[in-house]
Amino acid sequence: MKLKKVLEEKREKKLSLIESGATVRDAAKKLISMDSGYLMVVEKGAEPPRFVGIITQSDVVRAVSMNTSKPDTDTVDDFMTRQMIVASGEDDVEYVMNVMVRHHISFLPVIEGKAISGVISKADILESLNVEQDIVLHWLSDYSGVSCKNEVY
Repeated sequence: MKLKKVLEEKREKKLSLIESGATVRDAAKKLISMDSGYLMVVEKGAEPPRFVGIITQSDVVRAVSMNTSKPDTDTVDDFMTRQMIVASGEDDVEYVMNVMVRHHISFLPVIEGKAISGVISKADILESLNVEQDIVLHWLSDYSGVSCKNEVY
């Protein structure tokens, strides 16, 4: 299965954004209010938006848990990932999942052309793979005439 299919099936298609220079506290508040696990960091005032990094829930927790951190003055720029690994919508889901596991990535921007078309999470991929396996199981059970229900014989 291609990654673009997983992106199409996602419920939330809007990118979660925050401007460069925003405080870690602002990022935490935005993550909570948007019910998101990531924020794409965009250059302040750039039109169209220019992506400069990504900050995740884990990055914010790490930032806040440091003894020297100051969430009201430290910025997302201090804790975001600048050298992002990205995927293409044409990449196979299994390949992308392996990349995410190997590099300990929870959220991965997906590029179409020269623009970010979405951000995919491990949970999005697992959900999509699970649905696909359910479809195959139901097709096989219909084909073979055997019920997939949890019955005791």
